Amino acid sequence: TIGLQPCSWGPTVLLLVYPPPPAKGGISVTNEDLHCLNDGEFLNDVIIDFYLKYLFLEKLKKEDAVRSHVFSSFFYKRLNQRERRNAVDTSNLPIQKRKHNRVKTWTRHVDLFQKDFIFVPINESAHWYLAIICFPGLEKAHVEPNPLYQPQTKAYSTAVSSSPAADGGLDELDDVRSVADVNSQPQYTDGLHRIIECYGTDDSHPSDDQSSCQDECSEDDSLVDDCGSFNKAEWTSKPTICKQPCILIMDSLRGPTRSTVVKTLREYLEVEWEVKKGSQRSFGKDMMKGSSPRVPQQDNFSDCGVYVLQYVESFFESPLPSFHLPMNLLDWFPQHRMKTKRDEIKELILKLQTQQQLNLESSGQTDGCHSPCEDTLESADLVPPISS
Repeated sequence: TIGLQPCSWGPTVLLLVYPPPPAKGGISVTNEDLHCLNDGEFLNDVIIDFYLKYLFLEKLKKEDAVRSHVFSSFFYKRLNQRERRNAVDTSNLPIQKRKHNRVKTWTRHVDLFQKDFIFVPINESAHWYLAIICFPGLEKAHVEPNPLYQPQTKAYSTAVSSSPAADGGLDELDDVRSVADVNSQPQYTDGLHRIIECYGTDDSHPSDDQSSCQDECSEDDSLVDDCGSFNKAEWTSKPTICKQPCILIMDSLRGPTRSTVVKTLREYLEVEWEVKKGSQRSFGKDMMKGSSPRVPQQDNFSDCGVYVLQYVESFFESPLPSFHLPMNLLDWFPQHRMKTKRDEIKELILKLQTQQQLNLESSGQTDGCHSPCEDTLESADLVPPISS
């Protein structure tokens, strides 16, 4: 489990493997993992990976699945991990290539640059947030006709054009937020504010290049501070939509920027392109912007993982029609939906457990479940947590 204490005590009981054998890449879910779905508990990596896999396999349309890729929750941790003492000496390689070597086999069956969206769940200091790499195969922004375009009345058009959301200005963001930004966020308790300050540091995670962290931040010390609006009426009023390479950081505890994370992912893409395509290509900030959309925020200490799952589910359910930046998704989903999310996932696990048990009994098997750790995860949606 990433950075979290065990969720319960006592014997560990396997509840289910999803997807069940003979499918490859099954994730084992135990009673300890189920306990993490109780109110006030932090979600662990098993619940994160299980539900992301379930969404990908069961909820995403096939035509959308082929253009999406969901990394395991271990991907970013492995990418940024310290070198093991008995590892092959690669000190002569640049840090970007050393990082890429740790995860180079994770994409052996997939071309990321043929995907439109790459989802990267990240855990730092026991806090979950989400990175979405958008259109990595594009070299520049691509504008096309909006299939949802509906011409508006002159009065409505004037109102929209005069609103801040239609401005389109790309305000650069350091660690200082505007008064309007602060006022638009939930009013946190002092305790939650302290947690935001703790989670908000870019260099809070251990890695093998901590000494260069400040340099990395100073080279790319800003993200686009997004102040658009998730307003379907406004999007249908625009005659064109935009697809552009970008990295979206969705964090339910909005604090200082995650510019180091964005830089790490850009560097990963540069090496991945070189390995897969045999040529060099820049994924710098001029080519691939880093953006921090305003997303619904948690109002407690423990729901960060639940929000990450909801961000992905909402992305699957209500795909963003355009990637004009800045972007505001505060109205992406109703806040009350989060109050029942834990119970929904818990009920889903128990339902799948019952189905699998009935299937085992009907087939005459009593020990059909086995640990997915014995298999190498080769499915298109989740890559193996451990690579050799």
